Amino acid sequence: MHRIAIIGLGPRGLSVLDRIIAYARNDEAAKPLELYLFDSREFGPGCHTTDQSGHLLVNTVACQMTQFSDDTVRDAGPLLYGPSFFDWLSRTGKPSVKDGDGGLERNAYYSRALFGDYLRWVFEYMKGHAPAHVTIFLHNYAGVDDLLPRGAGWTVFYDSRQYAVDHVFLTTGHARKEPDADERALAQKVAAAQALNPRAQVIFEPYPIRNATSSIAASDTVAIEGMGLTSFDLISQLTYGRGGKFEERVASGRNRTQRLDYKPSGSEPKILLYSRSGLPLTARAINQKGVFGQYKPKFFTFARLEALKRDTPGGKLDFQSQIMPLLWRDMQFAYYFSYLHQYRDKISAMLFCNAFLICDSDAARQALIDQHVEAGHQLSWDKLVDPIDRQALASPRHFSYWLKSHMRRDLTQARLGNLDSPIKSACDVLRDVRDVVRAAIDFGGLREESHRWVLSQFLPIMNRLAVGPPKERIAELLALMDSGVVRADFGPGAHCVFDEQRAGFVLRSRWPEKSAFADVLLRARAALPGPLEDKSPLMRKMLERGIVCPFMNGAFHPGGITVDRNMNVVNRDGQSQTSLWALGTLVEGCKFYTFVLPRPGANSTTMVDAGRAVGRMMASLTSSPDMSGAGGRQGPLFDCAIDDEPGPEAGAVAALATA
Repeated sequence: MHRIAIIGLGPRGLSVLDRIIAYARNDEAAKPLELYLFDSREFGPGCHTTDQSGHLLVNTVACQMTQFSDDTVRDAGPLLYGPSFFDWLSRTGKPSVKDGDGGLERNAYYSRALFGDYLRWVFEYMKGHAPAHVTIFLHNYAGVDDLLPRGAGWTVFYDSRQYAVDHVFLTTGHARKEPDADERALAQKVAAAQALNPRAQVIFEPYPIRNATSSIAASDTVAIEGMGLTSFDLISQLTYGRGGKFEERVASGRNRTQRLDYKPSGSEPKILLYSRSGLPLTARAINQKGVFGQYKPKFFTFARLEALKRDTPGGKLDFQSQIMPLLWRDMQFAYYFSYLHQYRDKISAMLFCNAFLICDSDAARQALIDQHVEAGHQLSWDKLVDPIDRQALASPRHFSYWLKSHMRRDLTQARLGNLDSPIKSACDVLRDVRDVVRAAIDFGGLREESHRWVLSQFLPIMNRLAVGPPKERIAELLALMDSGVVRADFGPGAHCVFDEQRAGFVLRSRWPEKSAFADVLLRARAALPGPLEDKSPLMRKMLERGIVCPFMNGAFHPGGITVDRNMNVVNRDGQSQTSLWALGTLVEGCKFYTFVLPRPGANSTTMVDAGRAVGRMMASLTSSPDMSGAGGRQGPLFDCAIDDEPGPEAGAVAALATA
């Protein structure tokens, strides 16, 4: 009998469960397995909880989300086929929770609660496909308290009980962050100031959204720090979620563009929106690539990356000097193909791209671009990084006008689509080649200073250009700005300070006369803490014992715990623990961009990592005896038994572990 624990049954835990069941179904020897599944909430959804408000949307179109592997997934073991999110929606006929209609669209963005329903269904589907020699025990009314090594196996401590297992998968997902010294000091100042201003508060954790915003009153002024995806969730909760309505404006004039008006409910607070760049994320374009379509790199390929590693002493790369030029050429290739296709013809686009591919230098490529595209229409990295016109910074009024115009131009491009818009086609390259970017960064593949640069400089730009919200969110933000509910005209470099005399927050803009006062500071940053900041008792205990250790690239800790390339957890002594694996956001830092969901037809790194880890475990079962120390299980197994609580035999395992 081999006993396996999965701690955390959100999407990453489901990927591990999928691989275990797929391997077990193909196991001719039918080795008996017991799976112990632990989560503090319902199995499947993870952070996509099914009780969220319907206006909180996933950030990926329905047809490009799945929880199952397919024939494109390589080296991840046998397949367990299942429906994508859109296929599931089509079968169930579930409507969009946001719109309340029955029309399903392949390229629509649906609610996270609805996606959580899908993940919950996936869990039941996987259970139903477990073979007879697999017994599953479910535990989801508390969190795992502790994990201790026991011989070659482990003891899991859960709700005052102990479970002896041979193998453990840590897939705990998003963690809660322990406040740092600055946050604790600020919280103390705010608490002391509430005698003067009872409405004063600071909110560091934006999720769950409903809890984070429940104490905010309509009479409050709220400063939201950050203009990323989390800020769009918070704004939606404080406006649409409080009864406000968006209505389409009747178009008029020569340049008819679709716009929205916002009708306040009266329950909204006043919202001040600011960030370091002063810019919101750009809108995701209409998907014209279907389910499987992705830009195929011509320059920044896996083969070129491997050659760079071989030719670089020590193998550690510099992202700026070695990778960015290749990535930029691919963005140029996509941009100019789209531009010439749209504004000339397809043959001109093809001829240009053929010539672009054989240019032997950047100077030759630029000469070719100059020959075919006038300067004002050429792609500029500097403009992508910093699109703000210098004259827009002349005054608050100039910046406000420029910002709204910039957002409307972005909306126009998003409505053209991710192939027909040259700029969106180029920016989508950053998303489509993310697996090659991962391969460059994972496991300390960059030099320390370069790794720091990527996370502090490149990643925010990539997110703003390629991983923005649905275009509807930008249209809604414009309507909220026009209505006066939201102000976002504070410019780059804006920041918030706490004024103890006024018992509130002062939002200091680029222009001193544009500063504003707020009762509430709400930090719109989803926590992705490293192990040293993780609130989890389980993480703290594993860290203290040296079972896990923070991942370090030289003197830099980018986050996460250390794992090897088989996803085995590396302990404090630098040893890989062959019966303990970790996947997902727990290893963000050692790996890059771990929080994306699997995509059909894309050789998903999520499934590859899970398949590699589970494959190693299943191979070890053929050569090793039962390591739990509890002996083999006697008597017949249930036919794919699913027990909410351990039965007498599982209880005996726990009792022996205690002894």
